[in-house]
Amino acid sequence: ATELLLCCPLVMSRKRPAESMGGMASRVDHVGFAGLGAMGYHMAGHLARRHGERCFVWNRTSSKAKQHSQEFGSTAVSKLSELGRCQVVVFCLPTSTEDEAVAEQLLPHLDREACLVSCTSGQPAVSRRLSAEYRERHGIHFLDCPVSGGPRGAAAGTLTAMLGSDSKDAADMVQPLIESFTKKVVHCGPSGSAHAVKAVNNALNVSHLLIGAEGLLALQHHGVDPEVA
Repeated sequence: ATELLLCCPLVMSRKRPAESMGGMASRVDHVGFAGLGAMGYHMAGHLARRHGERCFVWNRTSSKAKQHSQEFGSTAVSKLSELGRCQVVVFCLPTSTEDEAVAEQLLPHLDREACLVSCTSGQPAVSRRLSAEYRERHGIHFLDCPVSGGPRGAAAGTLTAMLGSDSKDAADMVQPLIESFTKKVVHCGPSGSAHAVKAVNNALNVSHLLIGAEGLLALQHHGVDPEVA
């Protein structure tokens, strides 16, 4: 199903001019990626094509990280603490529960002003809480950045990303990295807003599928072959 992206005056796409992207990207010497599933494996691959061995990848199953290193030239790590050298760490995990669990292990090893970017389809309220807590306790930015486009879009680098951040500087720093695996970045507003947009998008997609199924059942009731409809 085609994913929808809700737009309003406060939700705007912002593509950085090519000449300014390099300067922002140069601020990030090392980038980390946690979660090499169907989506994350390819997303981290695009980052590795840009950063090479300076892209550090971690996965709960370490063999997957080693495979990624062999395929894309990234650096596989077996301990989350080894991502502590990174200025930006991207998460692509199942839920906000895993986001928080991984972040709590990683936080003591990060420098202040580092950014954690959650590409997980997470919970808006949890993302808002983590953003406030991590900023107060550690001086760390937590940004929500769910993506749409599926594994095929991840492999092609044509995902759409929704970005929520309480800091413009943090958003500016991570955007060139996000653009390595997306064709469009939509700035949704403060922390939690991107996960909120993603949640509504998912609800609309499911609703359309259910309405379509009900429509086919109604047509079948009237003697119409669903394959014809």
